[in-house]
Amino acid sequence: MIHRLRGVALAAAVVSAAGVSDARGQDEYRALGAADAPLEMVIYSDFECPFCRNFALAALPAIRAEFVDSGQLRIRYAYLPLAAVHTNAVATAKAAHCAGTAGRFWAYHDYLFVRQPEWAGEEMPDSLWIAYAENVGLAPDDFQTCFVDPDTHAFVEADLRRALQRGATGTPTIVLAGESIAGITSYEELRHRIREALADTTRPQEDLEGHRPP
Repeated sequence: MIHRLRGVALAAAVVSAAGVSDARGQDEYRALGAADAPLEMVIYSDFECPFCRNFALAALPAIRAEFVDSGQLRIRYAYLPLAAVHTNAVATAKAAHCAGTAGRFWAYHDYLFVRQPEWAGEEMPDSLWIAYAENVGLAPDDFQTCFVDPDTHAFVEADLRRALQRGATGTPTIVLAGESIAGITSYEELRHRIREALADTTRPQEDLEGHRPP
């Protein structure tokens, strides 16, 4: 399914191979899996996007069980809040960032998506995101301080700018080994693509270039 905005298809978009990895350091909280995994997947996502919810609650747990927990894949989440169509997109990205800097990004990520039907489509007060933070074990006062900090907004804005510069105009955009995956309609298709990419990481370079090794 495709969500269109002013002629732009808000679905999996082509992303160039250059620069699919996000800034490292402070945002390592949103990486899932071993740092030395042979393959990386970047997920450009919006917490208010219904397709992102489907991916997060259906496909992601299966990917994690089969590929991340076994050390074969590392997942990195990137904020792509589509504020023009999703009222709470920026607020939830800020909230997830604050949860992440406090060590609870993935718990908050799951909580937001599970409860998305309760808050999507109507502007919600900041107190809701703070309550959610407390529900996943975070100190509400510290979370609120982070949430209203201008640096938090700037962090999300910078993430959005990087995503758009790299060609990601829709959510979710899934980038695997530097290439965007478009047209995936089932987990089995995605699983097949991951297995293909993993096979490429172990294939001799000569074979990848169309030559047989001596």
